[in-house]
This record gives sequence, structure tokens and C-alpha cells, in this order.
Amino acid sequence: MIKTAATVWLAFLPLSGLAQAPMTLDDVLREAHAANARLPPAASESAIAQEKEREARAELWLKLSAEGDFIYAPASGYDPILTNLGEVRAQLVAQQPIYEGGARRGAVSKASAQLAAARAHYRMAEKDVDLEVRNQYAELLAAESEIRARQEGLERLTSYRSLLESRKASGQGIAADVLRTDVRIATAQADIGDAEQRRTETRLALNDLMGRDPRSPLMLAALPEPVAPATDQEAAWDSAPEVGAADAETSVAEADLRVAEAERKPHLFVRADTGFWGSDTEHLIPPDLKAKDPDANFGDRLRRDAGYSISLNFSWSLWNKGAMQARIAQARIGLDEARQRREVEWRHARLEWEQARENRINAYRQIETLSGAIPVTRDSYLEAESRYRGGAATSLEVLDAYAASVDAAIRLTSAALRYRLAQALELRWGTP
Repeated sequence: MIKTAATVWLAFLPLSGLAQAPMTLDDVLREAHAANARLPPAASESAIAQEKEREARAELWLKLSAEGDFIYAPASGYDPILTNLGEVRAQLVAQQPIYEGGARRGAVSKASAQLAAARAHYRMAEKDVDLEVRNQYAELLAAESEIRARQEGLERLTSYRSLLESRKASGQGIAADVLRTDVRIATAQADIGDAEQRRTETRLALNDLMGRDPRSPLMLAALPEPVAPATDQEAAWDSAPEVGAADAETSVAEADLRVAEAERKPHLFVRADTGFWGSDTEHLIPPDLKAKDPDANFGDRLRRDAGYSISLNFSWSLWNKGAMQARIAQARIGLDEARQRREVEWRHARLEWEQARENRINAYRQIETLSGAIPVTRDSYLEAESRYRGGAATSLEVLDAYAASVDAAIRLTSAALRYRLAQALELRWGTP
């Protein structure tokens, strides 16, 4: 197992004096999913698409409605032959499409594809949140590891400066060595300050991702040790949500084409109604009914006006000066465009995944190399300091050995961070 300076059991951050258990990466991901502000809009898009699909499926079924109207037209108004002296109607109406060229089923297919696209968009938002959480988590641990590495180096350098002060106090002419060491100490302190600033900024960002107050204390558990990437790993970019969304958008475009082509086919609907439909709203008992039966009452009128009817409605668009053909052409162009976008998304996912994989492989090689170099650089520093004590080495050699040991530790931290970031990108583009 490779031990890296970037891998620690706990990362204690400022304000972490309060008692709290360290959060694992899974804990942070769970909290980010529950409270992140970016996911609810994507969830709403998916919910709206689901309701649209229900609406499209409902259009396939029989429709029942209550309809009615009341028209008052006295004899002193329009021609009674045209108005029937008014009209009153109250009906229960049923309507069912028999054949409409597949337009409604095309609409269902489109709504289903739009739902799949909305779910893919939500998954994209989830994976983007996951990626940012993983990156911030790794960067936070890396900043803490860098701070520790630099502080350890500063302790060695401070101890070396104490040696110089002792020699200077004994009358040795090493003022230049003390000045050079002071410069290195100041630089090391400034580097620690920069790392602490990065740690603070990353903590603020990670807390915000979890929906917390950015200033909240945070304590993180270590990530697993880096492992060698499998050389025979199967390519997985086909499962990226961007590819799924592009597939769904292609299905939407195909459905649009079916709906457009259905417009030039014949449409047939059946309609049935039952209820009351009568004329003459000026009289409670119409004169024509009185003429037939002087004793007629309102019940007789209701019985006369009650009834039902069944009708077939047929339409077929034969010519509209090219408007229909233009809509079909638009749909075909849209389908071609959707297929091209799908190819673009597929290639982009493949490139992102392949680059992330190669970056992880390269970072792991650097981790292997640097893990073996760190003990050597530390031994080199101790050896240079020992020779300096014996007068066989210069202060510059000691400072160079110090710089090499700190640089190796920082580079190991950076390599481990690159490994984590590449691993996060692999998961972003290589999992469904």
C-alpha cells in the first residue's frame, strides 16, 4: 500500500474544536444531495415532464364532458326561423378518436422521451454535484496534508536556524547563512499561509454544497489509499447521462416527425351525446307543443326535448400551399440535428473518460515514484545538516536539501490530489 502525504485519517479544520464525528465522503454526498440548491429545479423539470406524459396518454382515451348553452331570442328580435326563438341545451358528450394518423401516439412517444430526457438532466445535475463534492473533499484533504508537510519542514528549518544561532553566538562568521535561512523560513511561513487560505476557501465551498453555513466547522475522514487502475477496465462512457439525454432528445425528434407526418393523413372521430336540446326560451311551454296538446306541461316539454345523437367527424387535409410539407421538413431537419448532437455528446463523454483514466494512471505512477523518494530526501537533508555540523557542507547545501525534501512531499500531495480528481471524473463520465 502506498502511503502518501495527502492521505490522512482526519482533516481537522479551524473551529473544529467542537465535538463532532468525522464525515466520510458518503456522508458529505448524502448531505449535498439532500440540501444542495441545484437539484430541486432539475427535479421539478422531471416532475413536469412526468405530468405531460400522463396528459399525452390521457388523450388516447374516451373523453366525457357536460355541455350546455342558453340563448334568449325574443320574437321582436331576429327572424324566428333562424333563431327558433332561442335555444336551451344540456348534454353529456362522449368523444373518441378512431383514426388520426398516429398523431396522439406520436405525442405519447414524445412525452415519454421528454420524460427520459428530463430524468437524464436530473442525473447530470446529480453527477455534477457529486463531482464538485468529490473534488472539494479531495482538495480539502490535500490542503491539510500540504500544511502538515510544510509545517514539518518548517520545524526542521527552525531547528537548523537554532544551530546557526548557537554558532553565531560562539563567534563564527555565519551571518550570511543566518540571513539565507531567515529568508527560507519567511517563505515557508508564507507558503503555509497560502495553503491555509486554500483550506479555508475549500471548507467554505464544501459547506455551501451541503447547504450549511459556509463558516461551519468541518472534520473529514480520510479517503482510501490510491490503487493502481485496472489495465483491462471496460470503457463506460456510453452510460454517461449526457449520452442518455441525447438519446432521449433524438427520440423526441423522431416523435415530432411522426406527429408532423400524421397531419397529412385522414382523421376520424366519433361523437355521442345524450341530454336535452330544445328551442324557444321565451315560453315555458312552446306554442307548437300547446297546439298539439292543449294540456301539455313542462314534463311533456322535457320528454320532447330529451334524446341522443351519434356523429362521425372526418377530415383530411388535401392542400395548404406547402405548409404541411414545410412542417415535415422541419421535423426531419430537427431529427438530423438531434442525431448529430448525440454523436457530439458521445464523443465528448468518451474523451472526458479516456483523459480522466490516463490522468489517473499517470498520477499513480508519480505517487509510486514520489513515495519512494520522500524518505531519501529526508535522509539527504539529515545527512547535509550532519555534514554542515562537521564543517563538510555549506549552508546552501543544507537549504537545497531542505527544499528538495519539502518539494517532494508537496509534489506527492499534488499527485494524490490529481489521482482523486481524475478518479472523480471517471465516475462522472463512466457511471450511469
